Amino acid sequence: MEFNTQSAIGNPQSGWTSDELGRICRQVLRNFFGSFREAEVVASFYPYVGLTHTACKVLRRRAPRDMEEIYEQFRRDPELEAGLRRRRLQRGRKLINSSKGRHHALREIFEELNGKHFNHQLHIKQLGWGPRRSWSRLGHFDEVHNSITISPVLDSPRVPRGVVSYILYHEMLHILFSGTDGHGRGRHHPPEFRRAEEAYPDRASIKRFLNEFCRSRGKVRSSGLGLP
Repeated sequence: MEFNTQSAIGNPQSGWTSDELGRICRQVLRNFFGSFREAEVVASFYPYVGLTHTACKVLRRRAPRDMEEIYEQFRRDPELEAGLRRRRLQRGRKLINSSKGRHHALREIFEELNGKHFNHQLHIKQLGWGPRRSWSRLGHFDEVHNSITISPVLDSPRVPRGVVSYILYHEMLHILFSGTDGHGRGRHHPPEFRRAEEAYPDRASIKRFLNEFCRSRGKVRSSGLGLP
């Protein structure tokens, strides 16, 4: 059995060789995944724009907690983060459709929320409906490209404007609290973020609607439907 992996951790020019990368991959895979103890593991470098959990994605498994903590320490290095930002700005692309959907106009909702909740202080470079109908991620703020993408599954006559407003409000909070220090998910949702989110009017009823809406399409997720 042959397993090919590609890594964004380093590159041959940085002093790492493919042989060294292969040795590390073989050690990790064989220690943590029994099916790889007799497998041939071939590893090579690939110039990803960002970091990626290659092995975990292929195996569809979550890494052990102690390994995640080591990875998080590495990923939070200021020099590494600055380099990733530069590469994403230089090479990364954002595929976003128009903010004007068939049923909901995101720019109009953004301006309404910006005035009502943020005193017109927030600015966004790109805002629009995503190219894919994602149920696992209904909204996303990209700090590097200063963009907000909303899943087109919400551009439906069945979805009230207030529900779209709440999802967009959640992503706008990311603009407000971008750069807040922390670890893991808490880094993106610090306590002050959660307090502001919980203060949104009718939040409980909106989340109930989203649960029912997703369930009616057979998109139930044990992790909370990927809702904000």
